[in-house]
Order: sequence, then C-alpha cells, then structure tokens
Amino acid sequence: MRRAVLFALWLTACAAKPPAAPPAVPPAPPPPPCERVLHLAVQKSEHALLADCEGGASIRFPVALSREKGAKRANGDQRVPEGDYQIAGPARESRFHRFLPIDYPSRDDAARALAEGRIGRREHDAIVRAHRAHRLPPQHTALGGGLGLHGEGERWKGDLRLDWTDGCIAVTDTAIDWLVEHAPPGTPISIAP
Repeated sequence: MRRAVLFALWLTACAAKPPAAPPAVPPAPPPPPCERVLHLAVQKSEHALLADCEGGASIRFPVALSREKGAKRANGDQRVPEGDYQIAGPARESRFHRFLPIDYPSRDDAARALAEGRIGRREHDAIVRAHRAHRLPPQHTALGGGLGLHGEGERWKGDLRLDWTDGCIAVTDTAIDWLVEHAPPGTPISIAP
C-alpha cells in the first residue's frame, strides 16, 4: 500500500504543471464623449437611428416611422424617404416637441421623379437650384416635403414601438433635444430601407 502511495506521489510530482490562468482582460474603456455628430444613419428595417460622433463614439436611438412602408414617392403618401440627405436648418418647436428638417427632396429624388414623369422640368430644376444654393428645396412639389426628425410630443409619448408618423422619423423628446445640440445643420443623414 505504501508503495502505491509513493508511486502516486512520484507520478504527480512528474506531472506537468497546470497551465497558468490567462491574464485578466482589462475592461473596455468607456466610449469617448460625443461633442458633435458627423453622420446620422437610419435603418428603417431595424427601427434605429445611429449617430456617428467625432472621436469614434456611436449612439443608437430607437425610432418610430411612417404608417406606410417603402420609399417616399409623392406628396401625402405617408412614407419616409430613402437616400442621402442633410439636416437642412435649425430646430424649431413643434407639436412633436422639436423638429429638425431634412433637405428632402434630394437631387436624386428629383431626377428619378422627372425620369418617371412624376414631376415636370420646372419642379426638377427648382429642386436642383435650391440644392446648389444650399437652401431647403421647394416643399410643395408633387414629391412632398416638410420632413425631418422630431420628438414624440404629448400625444405619442412612449409609442416608439408603433409606426405613426406621416413620413418623418420620430425619436424620444430627450433624443431630439440631444440631436439638436449635437447634429448641426449640414450634418449628413442617410436613410436605408
């Protein structure tokens, strides 16, 4: 018996040492603060707005969209446009707390609508001239207008799970206040299906 114990001790003495525990992974540093938004991206399918900040931070916001699906094509169709736009001016008070306009319709929207016969040459040219002059394009063409980002306001507070806008992108009142402070006019915004 004693021989068996000694043999067992000898085996364990010759056994390989257990591997050292891996070094502890330091916690990830906190994201850098966001002083200014460089780009906004809306993913309609994910009901999300992503704000990419100077310094590398990204902030994600849930959004409510329009009642109707698909890309905006005409005035009154209650759809959110798809494409590349910019914040077109300062925020203004609205029944949805605050409103940040976008420069819809874009040159691409106008070119597509002209090719499809949905607007005439005069409307197309007015939209293109406004973009060249860095002004808000005409808002009362056959393509519609008056679109942007806004808060919930009293009526829709807490209802970002529903799609209830007439073509705008809704965020919480707190989020629109933050965006107004961090996404100045000229900030690009891309809207994808």
